[in-house]
Amino acid sequence: MDSARRWAGVVALAIGIFVLITVEELPIGVLSVMAPDLGVSEGAAGLAVTVPGILAGVVALCTPVLVRGLDRRLVLVLALASVALSCALSVIAPTFAVLLLARLFAGVAIGLYWAVMAIVALGQVPARHAARALTIAFAGAGGALVLGVPVAAWIGTHLGWRLAFAVVGIAAAVVAALILVLVEPVHSPVKVTGSMMLAAARTRGVRYALGLIALAVVGQFLTYSYISPVLIERAGVGLENIGLMLLVFGLAGLVGNFAIGPLVRRSPPAAVLVVVAGIGLSLLAVLTVMDDPQRAIAVMAGWGLCVGAISVAMQAFIGSEASDVLEEATALNSAGFNTAIAIGALIGGLILDAAGLTPMILTSVLMVGGGTLLIGHYLRTSRVPHPAAPLSR
Repeated sequence: MDSARRWAGVVALAIGIFVLITVEELPIGVLSVMAPDLGVSEGAAGLAVTVPGILAGVVALCTPVLVRGLDRRLVLVLALASVALSCALSVIAPTFAVLLLARLFAGVAIGLYWAVMAIVALGQVPARHAARALTIAFAGAGGALVLGVPVAAWIGTHLGWRLAFAVVGIAAAVVAALILVLVEPVHSPVKVTGSMMLAAARTRGVRYALGLIALAVVGQFLTYSYISPVLIERAGVGLENIGLMLLVFGLAGLVGNFAIGPLVRRSPPAAVLVVVAGIGLSLLAVLTVMDDPQRAIAVMAGWGLCVGAISVAMQAFIGSEASDVLEEATALNSAGFNTAIAIGALIGGLILDAAGLTPMILTSVLMVGGGTLLIGHYLRTSRVPHPAAPLSR
């Protein structure tokens, strides 16, 4: 029974990620209805992704130092409470400025949750089950792409974007209660300091991970943050079918999350190379062949397959290449990811408003291509094979 409860706790963590990804990407799904309602351009509305992403990066970076001896489970509960508050403020926001204020609370939540979730997941099960626990926990990200974001997008386009935020806020409160009941307390055996964070950032694996994030994740979200106008204007997809396209993307992402598992267990760096190269090829397809709804479905499926695998592949990479500084490296990885999402949305919005969709997508292709070359260089210059590590200190 204790074992069953621990695995139920891991599932609860996955549901928490589901909520976090949904609230983070919700503006993407409702962009085309939210922007005109608040009287701003679609490029400007992308700030609803940029602002929380930047804050999330800062919060994730500081979290290991700030929480120190605090039960990491309570950090997750606090994060979900912040999601509920953010959504409540979004529902009543009269202007875009107030919405951005509400999104600050979402940024705090994202930074807190991502910085410690992997550590809590690993603390629920024996070390021999570490890879399985991470795969299940990160499946929540794929689940959000399958169900959370598409459903929220459907609610937003058919019933109103404010109702979509209300539903996510209620879900966050429920999941917070589940985590309190099901998840075992986890305390870090090491009190992380600022100097320890700096030392971790200088390790080879973390340096390459952050460089890869700066290229591949920024490039990915530079275009994905504006997928609604991309689908409408380039592929001729009707506004009422955006949710369906995101559903296809998400279903493929959930498959990718589990499909990458065998390669992750053999070699996390190789898994990252496959995933990033796949994202690059998918973006190239968005640029060159996604010109009607039928092709859009195929491209979104292939793209989602790769994007769905990137979170678990990157966390496994951190676990194998920076296992001696796992908590610090996990926080740096989370900070880098969230900052990259924000920067991608910001750059994408600037290019979209200034030059249009094609230059925006081309920039994504070039950046993700650079990320592919970077991880390829890491593999070529590694002195020893890189089997998956036990992902624990």
